[in-house]
Amino acid sequence: MLEAMATGLLAASPEDVVGELKSLLSPPDVAVLSAGLAEELLASTGEGIGAGRDGWLDDDLAFVRPWGFELSSISVPVQLWQGRQDLMVPPAHGEWLAAHIPGAEARLSDDDGHLSLELLRVGEAHAWLLERY
Repeated sequence: MLEAMATGLLAASPEDVVGELKSLLSPPDVAVLSAGLAEELLASTGEGIGAGRDGWLDDDLAFVRPWGFELSSISVPVQLWQGRQDLMVPPAHGEWLAAHIPGAEARLSDDDGHLSLELLRVGEAHAWLLERY
């Protein structure tokens, strides 16, 4: 499946991205792709999977394998963002992480999908980091 998806993504133009990812895009994600995120996504995807799919596979397997540490051991401040319109990572996963990371400051956004967080919320995430570090 990853090989088939990679072939389409690596050959895609910015205009093709919405079609290639159609089943994974909610309306907020379609909107940000049309607003210029498609070019950035294609460039980073090419860097990430151009030479191989191992990292992508590892990311997918992380959904079903132990991560090598207990979430309860996290002792640094954590801000967690999850879009409730995310079709790539179920919102329930973000809720579960928020409940299991001690002291996590969860931002569960009704207005966001998966990709819209990168374009629309990065300033808020940076402000949070600057307040703490």
